[in-house]
Amino acid sequence: MLPLDQVKNLKVVLKISKLISKTVFNLDTYKRVHRLVTVNFLKCSLYAGVFVFLTACQPEHSKTSTNTINSAVPSSQPSASLPPLLTLDELLNTADFQIGIKQSVLNNDRVSLKDWQDQLLAVAKEVHLSERDLAQISGKQGLMFIEFEAKKRLFHDEFIDRFMRFNSIDDLIQKYPHITGVHQRALSLISARDRAIQSAAKLLADESAQGGDFTQEARAQWKDYMINSGRLETLKN
Repeated sequence: MLPLDQVKNLKVVLKISKLISKTVFNLDTYKRVHRLVTVNFLKCSLYAGVFVFLTACQPEHSKTSTNTINSAVPSSQPSASLPPLLTLDELLNTADFQIGIKQSVLNNDRVSLKDWQDQLLAVAKEVHLSERDLAQISGKQGLMFIEFEAKKRLFHDEFIDRFMRFNSIDDLIQKYPHITGVHQRALSLISARDRAIQSAAKLLADESAQGGDFTQEARAQWKDYMINSGRLETLKN
């Protein structure tokens, strides 16, 4: 059985192409993909999976399906006008891409970061991203955009740990000073967390005959709720 994310992508591809007929590998596309992903298989492992999935969903080019193909995608239609098979956000959130760009930023390795940009652009063109999206990740501005995305994710990773441990994020904000929008969201989450804990502590105190400060117990209950309800996993993503 395909994973849920692949099932979702399959439905999108079928909807776009309007083809319900049997599908097979398109060998020309597979060869292009193979050359792309085998340059560095470890870095591109998930990209390879994306492409194998996409090429498997290409329509069979045979005489029996000519009319169907022509009605869905005219042969004269340029590939650039085809709807994208994946979104830019989906490509940016690919696990190996995220790991790669974060490691590049941590190591201050501009060469590696540029390599990831090149790979992202190659994949983006294969899945027919719009010219606007391609421009966003191209050139020096695109490299800055990718670096910014990496720093947002690095901040987020460290924030989650501190958020659950009730630690300050002041030094984390100083470490990544330019992602102000992310800072504001993090501070809003902390404020909402603290209000919920204060309310829970007050309820515990009101229900206790002894009274006292129930903040620690309220924090423990909040952590249990975050973990057991699945909210923590949602927050991580």
